[in-house]
Order: sequence, then structure tokens, then C-alpha cells
Amino acid sequence: MRDYYKLSELPYLEPHRRAMQASSFDRNAENADFNQFLYQDPDGSMVLFDEHGKGCIKSIWVANASEETTVSFYFDGSDTPRYTTTMFGFFNNAIPELSGAGNTYEERGHYDEADCRAGNFFIPIPFEKGLKITAVGKLDNVYYHIMYEKFDYNTDMNTVGGRSEAFLRAFAGQAPEQKTYTYEKELTLTSMYTNVFKAEQPGVITAFTVTAPKDADLSKIQVDISWDGEKISQVAAPLLHMFSQPFGFTEVHTHALDVGMEGDQIVMSLYLPMPFWECADITLVNLDTESPVQFTLKLAVEENAYPKKEAGYFHADFRKGITELFDDWLIGEFFGRGHVIAVMQTCHGGQYCEGNEHFFINGARTPQINGTGTEDFYLGIYWPNTKYDSPVAGCINDVYLMNDCTVKGSFKYPAGYYRFLHDMPISFADGIRLSIQHGAVGQTYSDYSSLCLSYRQPEGLFTQTDFIYVGSAQSRAQHGYTSDSAEAVTLTAKIESERKAPVLQKDGFAHKAGKIRFTVAIAPENDGVCIRRLYDQTLSPQLAGVSVDGVPVGDWYNPGYNEATAFADNDFYIPAAVCAGKELLQIELDVPKAFSDFEYTVFSIRKV
Repeated sequence: MRDYYKLSELPYLEPHRRAMQASSFDRNAENADFNQFLYQDPDGSMVLFDEHGKGCIKSIWVANASEETTVSFYFDGSDTPRYTTTMFGFFNNAIPELSGAGNTYEERGHYDEADCRAGNFFIPIPFEKGLKITAVGKLDNVYYHIMYEKFDYNTDMNTVGGRSEAFLRAFAGQAPEQKTYTYEKELTLTSMYTNVFKAEQPGVITAFTVTAPKDADLSKIQVDISWDGEKISQVAAPLLHMFSQPFGFTEVHTHALDVGMEGDQIVMSLYLPMPFWECADITLVNLDTESPVQFTLKLAVEENAYPKKEAGYFHADFRKGITELFDDWLIGEFFGRGHVIAVMQTCHGGQYCEGNEHFFINGARTPQINGTGTEDFYLGIYWPNTKYDSPVAGCINDVYLMNDCTVKGSFKYPAGYYRFLHDMPISFADGIRLSIQHGAVGQTYSDYSSLCLSYRQPEGLFTQTDFIYVGSAQSRAQHGYTSDSAEAVTLTAKIESERKAPVLQKDGFAHKAGKIRFTVAIAPENDGVCIRRLYDQTLSPQLAGVSVDGVPVGDWYNPGYNEATAFADNDFYIPAAVCAGKELLQIELDVPKAFSDFEYTVFSIRKV
């Protein structure tokens, strides 16, 4: 697995990495995004996280980490925890194996003077057969989210986890390695369109730096970049947003972005690699031609050693506008394959905080990333937030201090955040939709902007090759569907999605102990298969051992309970080792206790 703290690795796409999240989001789709756990163990402990198979936790965020709360980590189905400590101790290096750079517990908000501290943890925690995290003790007012990746059953776990030199460098606060600039130009932008760089051969931009006088007004300058002659620009964004400077100069020091002063000059540098394989065309747009702007542009351009089939084009997608009542703010909807590596956001007016992020990956109707609040996604706590910088996230000004140190006064000023996802780029093989609520449940009228940075290729990898509607006798017969213990059910419910999620009515089955069997069609030229199941979350937990043509390939496990939005999509991936070259797969699900199904959608994954 690639190390995305090493910036040169970021363009490489690994579509088999599957980004997931467990969080305390309100299952009732209101704003009580705390004290929401997957389930309660018989001993009374609450379960925050529970996964079967291979994976790796990449980051953990918690609000209100208490000395009175005890957390335990159970690996590989063991009844004995490998680690047990207080939740406060977890973020303060109480576990020797999980100590050091990457752990913080610090004040990041103003709302609650008694405790506005957030715990952030970035040390990878790999697991081979599964991991369960439980909590006991003081559990009131606990907010959390856990970002993790899931892997195929045959993944070599020796390539997963660990703290690399790049990781340690980032969390030690060391500046990025200096680049050798090969292009430098002093600019005076008097016309609307000025082409500032043109390359007719392959290359990769490894540093993009702008130097300007402190009083320079760059707010009307747009960046427009086309890679390899593409007619629709892959980068189209305000210059200042590219450097997380939407409100004027603010120091920002991250792993990939650095903004500071050198004498009377502002120096803004972005160190994200931008490869191109044929040509590159950079144009700067001055939206106020009556006000000439002077600054210096420097680029570090190196030889492009990225194989085009394995890497993606750098994209910057910008949106700005007024929010719509009870509709999520759309950060971006992208097709093809790739991964999202950063989001920057501003909001002015209404209520800035609370809105949960919803990231829908590969066309699923249920978000694989479903969070607990805007300020939580940006690793803060309890808006209004203090100004903070970290290698991966920050709040770029302090609206509380900018007025009269009251929450009400804070609304007069725009808030801004950034989140770099070096810990876990949000990978997708066939499109992604990223959205976020505004206010508690999307109920505010606010002036929003967002910039999404990603690496992408335009071709997706999913092809739907089969579909089973379990409630249809004809569909079951066509696929040889049988079950040892099926009880027919009709469910009318919302699907877990955004607030305006549709109500579905489907016929399907609830299963007790026994086996489910069916046959699905796939494309012989495949790099694995994804089976998406629509199921009922009021039946919990659900578990089935999955075999393909008699070969065990892992567990299909759904531990969470949700009565308010009972329907959900969930994906199971079958590696190419057991399905390449085949046209049909015999699927067997071995259910020990409970399982439900209404639909199966089968996607063959195209080879890159």
C-alpha cells in the first residue's frame, strides 16, 4: 500500500483501497450526533467500532475524551483486549505501541469554556481478522468518528500500517523538502486572460509558489489549468482558495501547503504533484482588469515518471453560492476513478457548524462517510473554533476573537477550514459524490464556498453485469436463489442517505441460521467483483460467511442498527484471484444467526 504522507505518492491511484467511516452520527437524521454507538455488548459496554476481515484504522477523532471513560481494543475475534486505557489517555500516549507523533488533545473551540478540546489520533492501527473497540464508564456527550480502510482477504498486511519517515516528518512540523524552481516569472496582470506557462512535453509540477506584496489584492485572480489538451480545465479555482487564503493573508503551515511572510512579501506554496503526459497550459484570469495586479509565479517542473495508467490528473473543483433549505451543500460530484485528497470550505451567515458530511462512493445510495458535524470533519470541536494548523486540518481564522468574543458576534465574519486527507484519501473506482449539511440539518441560508482537490482519470472501472430483486420469484429462479431459512418481508422505509432520502417499499427476506445460495453473471475480463446489497438495518447484527465457487473469501458483516432510516446499501468485494476469467459465480452465504436482503447489484471491476 502506498504512503500518501509522501507527497510524491499522491498521484498514484489505488482503487482497491476502500474508504470507510464509523461515527456517532444521529440515526434519526436530526442533530444528536453524540452517544450513538453501533450496539451494546451483553456486559453493558458500548461498541464504537466493529469490523471483520482485513483493514486499517487511519485516524480517530473524539470530542470530550474523559478520564472516566475506558476504551478497549479487541483484535481478531479475541475475548481479551490487546489495549485498554482511558479515552483521555488514548490521545495522551498511554499505550506505548500507539504513542508519539500523531496524537494530540488540545483546545480547538470557544463554545464550551469548560472543555473545548478535541482528541486526534493518526497512528495507523492495522488488523488482520477484525477489530472491535468498546467503551464503558462516562459515556454522556461522546462524539467520535473513526476513518478506516478495508482490504481484500488476500491483501499482504505487511504493506499496511506503520509510521513512515514522511509521516514523522509531517507530524514533527518539519517544512516540506525544498524544491528547485525551474520557472520564474514576474507578472503584471492587466488583461482578463494571461497565459503564464505552456509546456509541450511530459512533466510534473512539484511546487506552485506565488510571492506578492502584503498589500496585494489577489482576490479577483482565478487559476485555469488544462492538462494534456483537455478542453474542460481540470483546475478552475480562485488563486487564494488554492492556498486556503479566502479572506486575505493568514499563516498556514501544513504538510502540503505553506503560507508565510518573507520580509514584506507573502509567500504561498502548494507542494501537491501535478503530472501531465503530453502538455500543460496554465492561464491566470483577472476578473478586475481595471486593477492591475503584480506578483511572482514560480514553478518546480520535473521529469514525469508516473505511469499514466496508474496515476491521475490533479483537479481543483470550486463551487460558491447560497445554500438551499434541507439540501446538502454539494462539494463535488465526479466520475471515473481517483481519490479526493483535500477539501477547503468557507461559510458566512446562518449557522456554520454541525452539518454532517455525506460522501457517496461508487454510486452507493448510502454514504460510506457519514460524519457528525462540519467542525468535526475539519478536526475541530464546538464552533466557533480557535485558529489552528496541523499537517492535515485547520481553521484559518478565529471569528470569535475578531468581534466581541461572543458566539452571536462570531456570525458577522466568514469562517474557513481546510482538511488534507493524507491519512486516508477517499478512493473511488466509479465516481463519487461529496456533500455536507449546512447548520444542524441543512436548515440555514448561508453563503458557502468549497474547493475540492483530487487526482482522477475519466474512465470508471465498474460495469453492472447482473441484478437480483429478491422479492421477485422470477428473479430468484433466474439466479438459482435458495435459502434454508427465509421469511418473506415487505419493508417500507427511508434509505440511509441525505435528509431528503426517498422512501422505498421492497419485498425481500429475513434469514435465520442457514445458507443462502445464488448465481451471478460477471465479465470474464475482470479485476474483481463488487456485490451491492440492499438490506434492513433494523435486523442487527447481520453476519454471513461468503464463499465463491466453494472458496471462502471473508465475512459480510453489518453490526449497526438504524430504525429511522432502515434501508441501506452495503458492498462486498470479491478479489480477482477467485473470479478472473469466469462468466458465472456461485455465491454461498453461511448465516449463523441473522441476515436480510432485498436486492443484489453485481458490478464487474475493469482491469486498469
